[in-house]
Amino acid sequence: MEKIKNVVFDLGGVLVGLDFDRCTTAFRSLGMNPVAELINPCYPAEMIGRLEHGDISFHEACDEMRSLSGTPEVTDDDIARAYGAFLTEIPVEKLRQIDALREKGIRTYVLSNNNPASMEYIRQMFTADGKTMEDYFDAVYLSYELHELKPSEAIFRKMIAAGGMRPEETLFIDDGQKNVEAARELGFSVYMPAPGEDFGHIFENLNRYEENL
Repeated sequence: MEKIKNVVFDLGGVLVGLDFDRCTTAFRSLGMNPVAELINPCYPAEMIGRLEHGDISFHEACDEMRSLSGTPEVTDDDIARAYGAFLTEIPVEKLRQIDALREKGIRTYVLSNNNPASMEYIRQMFTADGKTMEDYFDAVYLSYELHELKPSEAIFRKMIAAGGMRPEETLFIDDGQKNVEAARELGFSVYMPAPGEDFGHIFENLNRYEENL
């Protein structure tokens, strides 16, 4: 394996804690049971998939959710809060691990299937240590801006081209099996952390790291 010069992080389930039950409970409390059934942290479906692909706006996605569940009284803000319930926190220790990588000259990036409403919550989480999200990464690549979704090859190709990175010099960290497999097929070194895992140990001797999938 080439020397690692870049680390690419997923957000939900890797840096940001997720609470699936809290999110689905929030949607059910709004009377949106059919929407709750669509929630998937790795592979978004139906209007959520189109939202995260960047094909429709958040308001348009909300309209489809209201129509699906027969709840015209539910507001966009209600839906944003319900979806935001998925997100718990980013431990400050993880932020400091990213800082430590950057101090060693490692370039750091994000590649995430995401949507504008969730990103408002997530960006606030990166202020826990007195910085902003932009302070931690060379670039942030989001599905709704790239108009592609993991695990498609296209989203990885767009990130490679935009970041000028070589996959063989890049470690990709994601909690989705299909996403990790897609990255490995393109030549990335990969790591799939277990739920809630503190995976900081892999950074201690980064360039003696062996793939663990």
